[in-house]
Parts: sequence; C-alpha cells; structure tokens
Amino acid sequence: MTTIYLVRHGATEWNDTKRAQGQADIELNEAGFAQAQRAAADLSHIELVAVYSSDLKRAVETARAIADAQGLKVTTDRDLREIDQGEWEGLTVEEIARRWPDRWGEARHYTTRPGGESPQQVRTRALDAIARIVEANPEGNVVVVSHGGTIRWIAAEALGYDDRRSARIRGLGNGQMISIEATLDNGRLRLGDLTRLDGDSPDLDDPND
Repeated sequence: MTTIYLVRHGATEWNDTKRAQGQADIELNEAGFAQAQRAAADLSHIELVAVYSSDLKRAVETARAIADAQGLKVTTDRDLREIDQGEWEGLTVEEIARRWPDRWGEARHYTTRPGGESPQQVRTRALDAIARIVEANPEGNVVVVSHGGTIRWIAAEALGYDDRRSARIRGLGNGQMISIEATLDNGRLRLGDLTRLDGDSPDLDDPND
C-alpha cells in the first residue's frame, strides 16, 4: 500500500486576485513560497520515498521545497495539471459568474469549461498519473503536488463520489494537503482512507462557494 500526500501548490498572484489559472504557468508569490516551506515542515516527520508534481511552475516550486528538505528530486507529470480553463483562463471569478452563471457556483465542479476540459477528463488523466506513481512506488509515503480542482476529483474518486457530488467536498487552501491510501489490484487503482491533515471533515459544503 502507498500513502499519498496530495498537496495543493502555494499561492500565486492570480490566486490573490481570484483569477482562473488553469494551465497558465504562474509562479508562486512570496506568500506561496512561505506556504511551500510550511508544507515541507509539516511533512518533515514523515519519511518520503518520492515527490511528484504537476509540471506547472507553481506546483514544481512547491514540490521542490518539500523534496529538498528530504534530499529527494521532483518528478513531474503533466497529467497532474489543473483543469484546462479554456475561455475562463485569466478571468476573475466575478467575470466568470456574470458571463456563465449556469456553469459557476457548485456547477463548476461538474461542468465542462467553455473551450476547455471537463472534470471527468481531469479525473481520468489524474488517476492515470496516480496509478503510474503507485506502480513505481508500491509502498511507502509519496507526495504529489497538484492543484485545487485536480485534487478535488482525485478525492472524489477516493470517496466514491461522481463529479456532481464532488461539489460537496471541502476545498483545500493553498499549501494544504490530504492523504489517501492507494493500491493496484490486478492493475486497477483503488483509493481510500482519505484524511484532511487540518483535521476537518472532507465531506462538507465547499467554503469557497
């Protein structure tokens, strides 16, 4: 069994201004670097065997802080990227809510982005990445640094939720993390035992709504 610590990247300027980042390659800001260091400190008592990351800068920079603290390297995988926000990329949440009211609110957790990806597409590719990680690391503790939406849909899989029900999952703040247990059973990925490291229940209304 592999214990995976899913870490949301630290904050960026676009997080602070509430813009849809998607796959725009935005770097961490000062607060984001501090959050990455705190995540590394929070994990310092756990012996890690590997650190993986989305290939976007904000995730890699967060992962590097964690990996450096334990003398590990960061392995990137583009399938761990955030959802392709399509026409939403770079817009503020207010602009998106005004122009696409039927796709915002809870609906953003289960509807396709105009010109971008669907949550199901993200879930499929992210689970493929997790399966590869578990195959390479069939036991031990592994960190995976990814993004808010991507982590939500991986968490939904661990909880047995479809995309619509994923809207009830409490979102992670920048630099926060959850853990899940993962195994491969005859090549099939199985996830379970999801725990938020801040002690909150994962199955609550999203405070970011």
